[in-house]
Amino acid sequence: MAQDRGRILPFSGFKAAWRMLLDTLGGVSAVERADITRGSASLLSRYGQVHESVFTPIDIMYEIEKAVVDAGGRPEFLMAYADALGFVAVPKAAVENPLPVLDTAAVEAIGAVGQMASAFYEAAKDGVITPKEAEGLAAVGLRAGAEVHEFTEAAKARAAKGGR
Repeated sequence: MAQDRGRILPFSGFKAAWRMLLDTLGGVSAVERADITRGSASLLSRYGQVHESVFTPIDIMYEIEKAVVDAGGRPEFLMAYADALGFVAVPKAAVENPLPVLDTAAVEAIGAVGQMASAFYEAAKDGVITPKEAEGLAAVGLRAGAEVHEFTEAAKARAAKGGR
């Protein structure tokens, strides 16, 4: 049954989101040194490995995502989880005060799409995209998609408020 679920559910996207969260905080060793949450660097690393069947416990996920958000980053797992369920997670500010959020979202979306194009160029310039490069491209693409989605939602919120 676990194999069947692995093909149906977006587990690799969740694992990629976890790795992006850890990278935002400086990697597993930095997270362990900062004592942000329980768990050793090796265990935190295992949670992000696609071939591993272990997943991040919710208390650790919350503490890591909160640390990322407090540092100005995005809750990547929350975004991936919401997307997998057919929802969009947007900051409350995007709904409450959409004009500045829209401007910021546009800049972030453009930057993320540019990073995606650059990453693809670097991976493909030798004519071969390795599995490791493909995994990296998937993570960059996931982030770009989330940024574009956030921009779209901010634009909808702004339109709902009469363009203000």
